[in-house]
Amino acid sequence: MLITLKKTLTVLCFCYLIVITLPVQAAELSQRPDVQAFIQTMVKDDNFNAKSLNKLFNEVELQPKIIELISSPAESKDWLFYRNRFITDKRVVDGYHFWQKHYKVLAKLQKQYGIPASVIVAILGVETFYGERQGTYRVMDALTTLSFDYPPRQKFFQKELAEYLRLTREHHIAPLSLKGSYAGAIGKPQFMPSSYRRYAIAYEDAHYINLQKDDNDILASVANYLKENGWQRGEPILTKAVITKKSALKTIVPNVPPTKTLGELRALGFKVDSQYSSALKANIVQLAAPDGPLYEIGFNNFYTIMRYNTSVNYAMAVYMLSSILDECQREKLKSCSIA
Repeated sequence: MLITLKKTLTVLCFCYLIVITLPVQAAELSQRPDVQAFIQTMVKDDNFNAKSLNKLFNEVELQPKIIELISSPAESKDWLFYRNRFITDKRVVDGYHFWQKHYKVLAKLQKQYGIPASVIVAILGVETFYGERQGTYRVMDALTTLSFDYPPRQKFFQKELAEYLRLTREHHIAPLSLKGSYAGAIGKPQFMPSSYRRYAIAYEDAHYINLQKDDNDILASVANYLKENGWQRGEPILTKAVITKKSALKTIVPNVPPTKTLGELRALGFKVDSQYSSALKANIVQLAAPDGPLYEIGFNNFYTIMRYNTSVNYAMAVYMLSSILDECQREKLKSCSIA
C-alpha cells in the first residue's frame, strides 16, 4: 500500500511539474526581448492587441531547419544545376496542360496587361509546379524564425512578419492556418506578405483574394505584379550575346537593371541580332557554369522578372520555360523539346 501510495504521489508530482512547466516553456518566445519589442511596435503602430499577440507568439514553433535551407538555396547553385532542376519534361508538359485549362483567362490577361501568357505560366511552374508544391511550413512559424533567429536578413523578415499580421487581420484569417515556403512565401505564385497586400488582385469580384486556390486570382495577380514592376508590352526579354572584343566586359556590371542602350553595348563589342533596336535598354546577363561564365543580353523585361526573384538563375529559368511553352503552344505539344 505504501509503495502504491509513493508511486501515486510520484506520478501526481510529475504531472504537476508538466502542468506548471509547459506554460513557462511556451511563454519563452513572447518574452524574448526582441520578440516583445516587435509586439510593442505592432501595438503602437497598428493598434494590435498585445494580449492576442503574446498568445499568438507563444503558439509559434521555431523551425531551425529553415535556417539551414535559406543558407543554401537552389539559386546559389550554378546555372546548369538550376536549369536541370527546373526545366524538365514533366514541368513542360504540365505547363502546357495548365495553359490549356486556363487559356481564355490567360488570353484576356495578356491583352489587358501586355504580359505573355507563357511568362505567367512559367512563373507558376518554377515557383510551385503550378500549385502542387506551395510549401509545408506554417507561414507564421517561418517568418518568426527568420525574423528573430536569422540576423543577416532580420529587418527584411520582420517587415514581412508585420505585413503578414496585417494581411491576416484584414482578411480575418487565423495567422497559424496558412502554410507556405520556408521563406514565408504564400500560395501558387509564392507572394511574400508585402507583395500579397500590394499586388494581389481579384480577377472579377472584390472578394478575398485567394492565392492558394483561386487560379483566376492567381493569374491576374502575377500579371499585375509584373506590370506594376515595369514590364514593357511587346518588348523582348533576352537574346544571345556574342563578345567581339576582349575589353567588352570591363565596363559592365552584369545582372543589374540596364543603364546602357543596346547601341552602346554594340559599340563596346557585343554583337546582337540586328532585329533589335539600338535604343532598347539592355545589360549583360552573366550565368555561372562549370566551364566558365555564360553571357546573354537581358532587356528591361528580363530584369522585371528579377523583381519577382532577384536570382539571375530564376529569371533565366522562367525565360527558358516560357520559351519552350510558347513552342509547345504553337505545336500543340507534338514536337516541343527541352533540349
